[in-house]
Amino acid sequence: MRQALVIFIFLGMTCLGSKPAQAQINQNVRAWWVGGEFGEGQLSLSSDQIHRDRTPTFALGFVGGHTLGNQARVGLEVNGWLLQASNLNDPTVGEGVSNVLGVIDVFPTRKIPVFLRGGGGLAMYQNNRPAESGGTGWAWTGGAGYEFRLGERLGLAPIVDYAYGRFGDVRNPITVETGRHYSVVEFKLAAIWHFGKRE
Repeated sequence: MRQALVIFIFLGMTCLGSKPAQAQINQNVRAWWVGGEFGEGQLSLSSDQIHRDRTPTFALGFVGGHTLGNQARVGLEVNGWLLQASNLNDPTVGEGVSNVLGVIDVFPTRKIPVFLRGGGGLAMYQNNRPAESGGTGWAWTGGAGYEFRLGERLGLAPIVDYAYGRFGDVRNPITVETGRHYSVVEFKLAAIWHFGKRE
């Protein structure tokens, strides 16, 4: 956790020192964008019966979509957090949470390339351990980032966000677990590629 904070403080100071010009930002607004995100998530899985502390996990995601003028962009985000790696030789291991979300990034002002992100969609929980169950449900996310350009098409964006989702209940002869949900605080870095005609 400390390492992630140090990295984001450094990136934030670097970003604030870049001071991109308004004309350059507007020139580089393209119709489409795609990106890859990675970092750390502080994930908590809980239910009405069980409360678990936050666990640091590896976070990985992919996002992309269409630009709406020079103040917003919409897209689809697929991301997840790994708690236990799957093993082809052992089908009884593997645990993780993933999302498929529709998202919107809003730039309050193009003088400073800060964006606010919100979205919602499908949450999925995978658990291969015996006597435990996965599930699906709904999720939402909210956060903020700062995108600074390394060139005409490539940008880097440190992002901090929060996500919350619920899964279905488990009711069987072995266990009963209701109100299953997750929450995660993420610190991640996105590489974003802009392409297509200028808006």
